[in-house]
Amino acid sequence: MVLQRFSGLLTRSRKVLAGSVAQWFLTGKGQLLSTMESKLLETQLARHFGSFVLFYNPPAGMIATPSIRHQVSLGDRSLDVEMHCAEDRWPIAADAVDVVVLQHSLDFALSPHALLREAAQCVRPGGHLLIVGAHAWSLFGVYRYFTRSVWKHAYCLPPARITDWLAVLGFTLEKRSFAAYQPLFTASAVQNKLSWLERYGAAKKAPLGGCYMLVARKMVHGAHPQVQSSKLKVQKLQPSVVAAQTTHQSNFKHSEEHDR
Repeated sequence: MVLQRFSGLLTRSRKVLAGSVAQWFLTGKGQLLSTMESKLLETQLARHFGSFVLFYNPPAGMIATPSIRHQVSLGDRSLDVEMHCAEDRWPIAADAVDVVVLQHSLDFALSPHALLREAAQCVRPGGHLLIVGAHAWSLFGVYRYFTRSVWKHAYCLPPARITDWLAVLGFTLEKRSFAAYQPLFTASAVQNKLSWLERYGAAKKAPLGGCYMLVARKMVHGAHPQVQSSKLKVQKLQPSVVAAQTTHQSNFKHSEEHDR
């Protein structure tokens, strides 16, 4: 019964919120959270190498990737990205990208299952998915219940739940980190007084931060059909729909149906 209710929450009717999320990240609280999350992402992305990193619906812009040659952004039409697409129809060929970054994308997706499946398909074997999400069991998680901002619509999916989905898609979790332990007060004096919370939480690696980052590596090469020459290659940035489905993605769909 609990699983059925949880699945119902993930499939309820909702509108695209990418533009509203980007607007919130321009506020004082949004810039504070963006700074904390950027530190997580910058440190992690500096460890990755390759040709392409893809950002889907980046709410606060793309993060610098000194060891990856090309950055590609795609997402909703309300955002300033290079390619516009639906969340379950990315114009990227399978196994084409070294790193995919989903920063709060699952929190506000129409269907987190479908979005994660699409992102996983684009990652090459040995490549990585970086997922940043809002943590329900934190001060920020409590904040969303009292705000009138876009965060009242966020899923705030548990990291353990996303890890289970990733395993079905052929990924293994390599790292889980937390940040944003301190409340998001816009007054700089208050922030300075509470900065010790951030240092203390990071030192203890306490799983109570307002946001988390999951780093997952793609371990299994799925059985994709041969891609025709007319299909998109990421270098050309031409819109195209890739309909190939791996065995792991099929199992993931069955898992989604079972949850419902």
